[in-house]
Amino acid sequence: MQYFKTYEALNDVIRFVSKKNPNLKVVIKTANGRISEIENPNRLRFPYVIGQPISRNLETWACNNDFFMNDNDTCPEEKVFGIRKSQIPKDHPIRLMYPSKFK
Repeated sequence: MQYFKTYEALNDVIRFVSKKNPNLKVVIKTANGRISEIENPNRLRFPYVIGQPISRNLETWACNNDFFMNDNDTCPEEKVFGIRKSQIPKDHPIRLMYPSKFK
């Protein structure tokens, strides 16, 4: 149990970069599991403030607003009828009946 790190201890700098426009960036610096500094040169609407604790809500915000978090996509894989798109084979009838869902 001593080897597990909390989510707060993983990164001391979190970078958000827009998927659509890489020039839109927000950088958060953390200390002791709390936001200590926010760099937002483009003045994007960012709902978090200095002093707020770091949580998984940052990942949800990044997914909902089309941002990468530390160069990783935080959105879950899309599903079609409850099945992940990657698990449906190429010649499956679902792909043939609904080609617009697999673009």
